[in-house]
Amino acid sequence: MMYQCIRCRETWGTGKPERDGYSHGLCARCLKEALTPLYRKRQAKEGNFDCFGKASGYCDQSACKYKGLCTEA
Repeated sequence: MMYQCIRCRETWGTGKPERDGYSHGLCARCLKEALTPLYRKRQAKEGNFDCFGKASGYCDQSACKYKGLCTEA
């Protein structure tokens, strides 16, 4: 099935959209952008720096449960 992001219009997946159409949602990049304010709020509430999405591949906040999501490409 082909997918199309409702925000940036990026498409991904396999299939024939002219026959089956698209399923819509958010691509990984747009989803991360949309959830960033929520994750930052939760980080601050948990006593961590509210820095989600600001790391450039490295994070020294080992106790933060969002570290994996934040630093993945």
